[in-house]
Amino acid sequence: MKAAAIVFLATTGLICLVNLVSQDKEFSEKENRVLEQKPKLTLGAVESGRFMKQYESYKSDQFAGRDFWVSLKTRVDLIAGKRKANGVFKGSDNYLLEDISVMNEEQVKKNTDAIRAFAEEYPELPVYMMLVPNAANVLQDKLPPFAVTEDQDAQFAKIQKDLGDSVHWIDVSKAMKKHKNEEIYYHTDHHWTTLGASYAYETLVKNMKLDPSKVPAFKPYAVANDFNGTLSSTSGYEAGYEESIYIYAPKKDKDAVEVVVNYVDEQKKTATLYDRSKLKGKDKYGMFLGGNYSMLDIRTTADTTARLLLFKDSYANAVIPFLTPYYREIIVIDPRYYYGDITEVMQNHKITDILFLYNGNTFVEDNSISGVLQNGETE
Repeated sequence: MKAAAIVFLATTGLICLVNLVSQDKEFSEKENRVLEQKPKLTLGAVESGRFMKQYESYKSDQFAGRDFWVSLKTRVDLIAGKRKANGVFKGSDNYLLEDISVMNEEQVKKNTDAIRAFAEEYPELPVYMMLVPNAANVLQDKLPPFAVTEDQDAQFAKIQKDLGDSVHWIDVSKAMKKHKNEEIYYHTDHHWTTLGASYAYETLVKNMKLDPSKVPAFKPYAVANDFNGTLSSTSGYEAGYEESIYIYAPKKDKDAVEVVVNYVDEQKKTATLYDRSKLKGKDKYGMFLGGNYSMLDIRTTADTTARLLLFKDSYANAVIPFLTPYYREIIVIDPRYYYGDITEVMQNHKITDILFLYNGNTFVEDNSISGVLQNGETE
């Protein structure tokens, strides 16, 4: 017993010493997120209790050998039969499935009311809504035994009802479920694959009555074969699993529509929809448009005068390349980061079509759409 106590105390002391001398990190490449930094010690922060909460998060993020301990815990949980970690299910066939989020009903009502009012403000313009089901909804057969999730189909039905007739609901769930045996979601990431996005694009063409006659046929090209996504980072599962990322491009280069992407707030422009530098890092899905930005102004050489205003989350990033042949201009707004005036956007860019494109989990938790649509201020 005495020897065990000595070993325990020595081990504890060694761990404390290592944590004391180790340098803090700003970013976790494995988890693909910014790590908590040491909080400032102020009287107000101590009195409110905020300092201790922040310090606890800081020590958790900066704990020496964090990746090792997280991996060890994951393995122990698996041995014990646990198949869920940090909101991620470990499913069959190497699939990781993000749990379906609980709907924030009060906030969703604010958002649907704001979208409906926005559509009624521009009765001459078609307004469309596409909510994309998450993998745990479509790939239910991949979930571990006895896994219980929220009813996302019921969530979508309520949202559609609340939006009313002024907003054209585009049902992409049927297309996703029809192709559920294909690789339409990444195994280790919460996004859909470009194949999944292509089926959504086909659904948009049909429902938005777009004319595909002048649009070239697309062909998939693999741009990475070593992608390991955010769900693996979050859960610790499938850390060694690698999968491919594809882009779809015209079969003939001469048929490709030329684009100029203006990153408005960043004051930079590019002539491509892809940032290949992202393929060298962990967040390879960020290759599409370079990630998420408050506002993009995409100009094209498409033979049309149509102009699209797209409100979106990151799911839309993989769809936008399919839409460029149909629009002279696409204004892309991510309400999570946008603080501008939507009325000015509508007036300055002569918008002809409006589309809201989100995955279900993001939409039912969003707290920014209503503020942006009502007065240009996020909550």
